[in-house]
Amino acid sequence: MTGVEKIIKHIASAADDKCKEIAEGAVIECDRIRAEYAKVRQEEYIKIVNAGKKDVERRLERLTNLAELESKKQVLALQQEMLDAVFALTENKLLGLPADKYVAFLAKLACNASLTGKEEIILSAADKKKHGDKILEAANSALISSGKKGSLTLSEKNAEIRGGLILSGGNVTADCSIETLVSYHRNSLTPFAATELFD
Repeated sequence: MTGVEKIIKHIASAADDKCKEIAEGAVIECDRIRAEYAKVRQEEYIKIVNAGKKDVERRLERLTNLAELESKKQVLALQQEMLDAVFALTENKLLGLPADKYVAFLAKLACNASLTGKEEIILSAADKKKHGDKILEAANSALISSGKKGSLTLSEKNAEIRGGLILSGGNVTADCSIETLVSYHRNSLTPFAATELFD
């Protein structure tokens, strides 16, 4: 082998070694880049999962709050319906009192509302027909017993009410209809009724 051939062989061998070294370095660098990328990818994945989890938790909390609010609204609406039913039942109970008690109740209303003892009692058509004279007599009697003038009269007009009466005298009118009485006392009785019904 000549000197030139030896030099060429030596250069080729050195080039092969350098190629192997570069290839091994490239493999190591690729592995390093892959590992680094895998780490970044895992961190990014965890970040996305955590962000998604937080978003789901926020949505769940918002939906839970909305559901609770809607539930409370429905419960309140139902409670309101029940209270309405209670006060409607109260009206019906008053309207359905036995005749003697109903007459006494209306006579007492007229007596308590009377300022002069000379007012006019206005009843519903049904009450006037069934109880008018008895109510008038009982109211005047009660006024006289309490030391007032008992000169109430029964109006020819009919009141557009379910029951109770309207007392009219001069410029003063007292609405003692069952509907108005129940409505008037509703605010003060609602807490009691609510406690009885819902506690």
